[in-house]
Amino acid sequence: MATQTQTLDPQTSVLPAPPTGPPGAEHGAGGTPYRPDLRRSRLALWSADHRWVVLVAPVVSLAAGIALMVGLGIKIADFEDSLVGDSKAAAELLEADFGQDPTEMVVVTDPAGPIAQAELAPLGEELVAAYEGLDGVAAVGAPFPGQDGSLVLPVELAADADGEAVDVSAVSAATTALAAEHPDLQVGQFGVASINEQVDSQLGDDFLRAELFAIPITLVVLLLAFGAVVAAGVPLALGLGSVGVALGLTAAVSTGIMPVDQNTQSLVLLIGLAVGVDYALFVMRRAREERAAGASVRDSIGIAGATAGRAVVVSGLTVVVAMSGMLVAGGMFAAMGLGAMIVVGIAVVAAVTTLPALLSVLGDRVEWLRLPFTRRRTARAGSPDSGWGRLAGAVTRRPLAWALASASLLVALALPALGMKTSLGGLETLPQDLPAVAAYEQLQRAVPSDGEALTFVASVPEGSADEVGAALLGATDELLALDHVTGAAPAVTTSTDGTVVTWDVGIDINGSDEALPAVVDQVREDVLPQVRAELADVPGAEVYLAGSAMNVDMTDWMDGRLPWVVGFVLALTLVVMAVSFGSLSLAAATVGLNLLSVGAAYGVLELVFGGSTWAEGLLGFTTTGTVAAWLPLMLFVMLFGLSMDYHVFVPSRVREARDSGLTAAEAIRHGVARSAGVVTAAAAVMVGVFSVFGTLSLLEMKQMGVGLAVAILLDATVVRGILLPSVLALLGDRAHTGPRWLPRLAH
Repeated sequence: MATQTQTLDPQTSVLPAPPTGPPGAEHGAGGTPYRPDLRRSRLALWSADHRWVVLVAPVVSLAAGIALMVGLGIKIADFEDSLVGDSKAAAELLEADFGQDPTEMVVVTDPAGPIAQAELAPLGEELVAAYEGLDGVAAVGAPFPGQDGSLVLPVELAADADGEAVDVSAVSAATTALAAEHPDLQVGQFGVASINEQVDSQLGDDFLRAELFAIPITLVVLLLAFGAVVAAGVPLALGLGSVGVALGLTAAVSTGIMPVDQNTQSLVLLIGLAVGVDYALFVMRRAREERAAGASVRDSIGIAGATAGRAVVVSGLTVVVAMSGMLVAGGMFAAMGLGAMIVVGIAVVAAVTTLPALLSVLGDRVEWLRLPFTRRRTARAGSPDSGWGRLAGAVTRRPLAWALASASLLVALALPALGMKTSLGGLETLPQDLPAVAAYEQLQRAVPSDGEALTFVASVPEGSADEVGAALLGATDELLALDHVTGAAPAVTTSTDGTVVTWDVGIDINGSDEALPAVVDQVREDVLPQVRAELADVPGAEVYLAGSAMNVDMTDWMDGRLPWVVGFVLALTLVVMAVSFGSLSLAAATVGLNLLSVGAAYGVLELVFGGSTWAEGLLGFTTTGTVAAWLPLMLFVMLFGLSMDYHVFVPSRVREARDSGLTAAEAIRHGVARSAGVVTAAAAVMVGVFSVFGTLSLLEMKQMGVGLAVAILLDATVVRGILLPSVLALLGDRAHTGPRWLPRLAH
């Protein structure tokens, strides 16, 4: 008997018939019937029908993004670009030419005590000989003894047109050789060029490690979520592609519009990989669910676009709204917010256009290379009798008790945040095993005014440099009487054109020390008025305080911007959620739940990094007692945006179940159960990626990674599994209805 073989069109092919259910309905995983009455997204169907045309755009965009990254690079803004007030005025004056090439300070210290007087001269000659004539060296200064009995040698480096060191590698190699020749001495080298070289190398290693771990972690989670290699690779490809395009656009923005903060690239990678994978995951899981229930490939794509795709658009819009809060903050946050908004926008476009086209091309081949051990788990996925479904059922029976218990837990975690201190730290936030960090501590002991210092910066009328310098030096005794002041430079430094004078006063506290703001305030209130009074007869002379005072000013500015950003994001998110779901009650509840999540994340940050040492060995850091000043604001907008994935996706499934005729309690249980797999997988991707950043050596990146990972973990478990279902149960139909004048865009 002849067998007829038929080739299936991926647009219309169907899977082998699933188990038979009630009349007129086929049932897929978890017993979900295929509903032909569900809406189809016209955009998703158009993308599926014109798949090859649609797929050209992302390929070209990615190639262009890579070309922009390679050709332009990302231009990093200077710290001074974000300053405000007196600090900004001082920074502008410091741009004057002081006739100084980049200088590296070589410090030789005897751990046993001061270097013997008889040894200073021959040791100084050896040092000079070691650096003279090296590549990248412009001049070698005269060695001089430090205050602690060490020997210090200034080495001037050759500079380019911008005043940047051309090459410091030969000097660093000579320092390493000297240290090997004198094992009984501590030989260190510190300067802008050497610290930048070491930090850049360390960060390069860190981000390489992050990429090497983040991608495999994401792939493993996706393999467990989809149970097939091809299906797992699609969201990962879209996430990485979104990051590539966004980095290219960020390079263009940083070159043509405004330089970006040094953390922007990390932010784009973190956000892009997280939301890019999550959005694709949401849409793909829904398409596979409908496919397993009996829909054709084309119909499954259309239904996924109209349901999960619509939720992705709403979530993406809310994330962009939250990120726009950084534009309100301005300064360094504006560029970071712009980069985040770009990558989220690209991820949304990819999920609602590129993904339907790709699924249309793959058809049932998206299930290729299936992992056999996942079939049974997939068959149970989404059942109301699953663990999440049973928990939702228990919550809906006693919603008030569950709501109070879970909210109390989050409030308890948030309470430590009331004692959170912020700062813009210096070298104390860098890996303490960097050679330049140890050398900096040597230099600070040897020449206090060359270490942590408050810098007086004065604008000088023509011919008044000596008078201004004398007024500054006249404050020496009063400054030395202050707590934490260790010394003052014996002379002022004057710019080559005689218009700016600077003077350094050393302090024994770093940028993270809680005593620094008080010291800065004391100098500004007690010493600066005295200096200004001395210069009252010098028309046009202005004196500002810079150096470590700039860190205090920036910290105060960032802390001051936070309430404005919080208010803006809360108001705009409330509007977006109300318009998206047509329910003021649900919008207000969502905002409240997000605030609890963010507060808990702040509290955990304070518990880990706020001065306690219990986590130092676990996470590999040395506590400074403070959290990076830029982190609370950025964490707020990031977490408020990212958590919207769950607060949009879960209520969407609940509303869909409610519209199908289920009771309110049944709809919550069904919606939570049906969304459990995809939300758990999405959260696992985010937590995995963010946790990798928690292992990096730079303290600020570690704090950001831990804060994000903890917040997403809490949001995907306590909030999504308990608090959100209990709130939906308490709201009842108010979660799905609102005033007639309020539009309803999500169904």
